[in-house]
Amino acid sequence: MNRDWWKVPRERFAVRHDVRVRYNEIDGQGIVFNGNYLIYADIGVTELFRAMGEGQPGAFFAQYGTDIVVVNAELDYHASAELDDMITIAARVARFGRTSFTIHVAVFRGDERMTDMALTYAHVEADRSRATPLPAMFIADVRDFQPDPPEQAAPRT
Repeated sequence: MNRDWWKVPRERFAVRHDVRVRYNEIDGQGIVFNGNYLIYADIGVTELFRAMGEGQPGAFFAQYGTDIVVVNAELDYHASAELDDMITIAARVARFGRTSFTIHVAVFRGDERMTDMALTYAHVEADRSRATPLPAMFIADVRDFQPDPPEQAAPRT
């Protein structure tokens, strides 16, 4: 995957949400346990859908009789967050495929980029039996909402 979009500066993310690192999120080294960054990613995704006026992700896609499921997660760690740090969880849709989309979530402490995460969601039938094309309305909503348009995957031949 082209990671040029991982260089997006903080102010170009569609949504930014501040949280304070809590005691239960740190490990024995006094830093945020690596697995907790996926929880931060989930917060970013939820806040992105909320800000677009879509509510919870599953509720939005239910109107089409479909759902979304995470099929891939990639994380790059750049720095460690510690107890009581105020961090910003930033989220944006980075890429559209035909039946999937990728949300880029980054965690910042001030202007310092701490983590980049890419969560790829497959758009599937409600029974999760097969992938189905993304709704045109969802693509249009994202393009209208975000300051930077997502990449569009090249069509398969």
